[in-house]
Amino acid sequence: MIRYGAMLVLGAVVLTIFGCKTSSVSAQTATAPTATATPTITGNGRISGTITSGTADAPVPDGLQVQLIAVDSTSIGAPVLAPVSGGKYAVDVPLAAWRVIIPRLVHAGVTYFGDPVTFADGAGAARTATRDFMIYAVTHEAPQLAIVSSTVTVVAIDREAAQIGLVREDRVANPSDRVYVGDDQGVTLRIPAPPGATEASGTNVDGTFAFARGVVTTTVPIRPGMLTSIVTRYVVGYDPRADQYALRVTTPLTAEQLEVRVPEGYVGAIEPASGARRAPDTFVKAQPGDPSADQVLRVVQSTGRVNPGGGIVVNLVGLSKAVVQTNPLTERRGALIAVALALAILGGGTAARWRWSRTA
Repeated sequence: MIRYGAMLVLGAVVLTIFGCKTSSVSAQTATAPTATATPTITGNGRISGTITSGTADAPVPDGLQVQLIAVDSTSIGAPVLAPVSGGKYAVDVPLAAWRVIIPRLVHAGVTYFGDPVTFADGAGAARTATRDFMIYAVTHEAPQLAIVSSTVTVVAIDREAAQIGLVREDRVANPSDRVYVGDDQGVTLRIPAPPGATEASGTNVDGTFAFARGVVTTTVPIRPGMLTSIVTRYVVGYDPRADQYALRVTTPLTAEQLEVRVPEGYVGAIEPASGARRAPDTFVKAQPGDPSADQVLRVVQSTGRVNPGGGIVVNLVGLSKAVVQTNPLTERRGALIAVALALAILGGGTAARWRWSRTA
């Protein structure tokens, strides 16, 4: 049986933000002849910046605070608060070896993050950094939202239980100058689930998800000035006697492109049906330190723009192999999602790592 699990781990945030720097710390610690191999950095660093409003008739309000959150190898510290005055802030933060500082600001219930800040050790190293914020007013009136791309990836097949695990990413564009925070119920997007869905959930932590009557609703704010990535996960059942599954991807908004990706060897054949065509395969190379192997993804795409309520159908044929295939977000876009997830979760002081598991 395929099911999603959540494991709360502080290390996931540290790995996500530090990247290769975390692994280099371990290597130096293991081989260091003396304690001096571990860099030391003391004193304070100064972080400053400017807050501007991207909404024409909404100036930057008084009373804002920027939070500077220190992430160390074993803990997340209490934030240092920097009051905003005249649209500017500046604050001194204590430094430590390998410390990463995450600038965070909350305005009208919407969270904004600045790029992580690190300070180098050594004489003459810079001890100042600038992180600016662009904030927006919010609205409950839906702008002309559109989906730039919706990508559904097969990430697990359990042939014994006749179940398929899917991950969907919708990249939503908001052409207005206000953050859309949902209708009178707070719902920003309604995503039709694939046929036979028995479970559905979402991974964004800046909103909630609910699954009922074949539709996933979410309250994730949809921001202007950038694409909002909304990630949902599904478990669908199929008829093992038919040995195939008709995967339908339906768009709730006008979509520039719909796409289905299936790892090579997962199914016997991939047959584009209604509104779909084969596209060039995508080759995903495993990153250094990543235990997963290089991956080839078979790709099917929509033949053009798709109107709301429309979609594509892709037949997955040949599901009878007596093994369980699992493939956790092999696309590199998944790593970007993980970064955003870790940064968002920092606001709550915890971190989450999602994983597939099979229960006999």
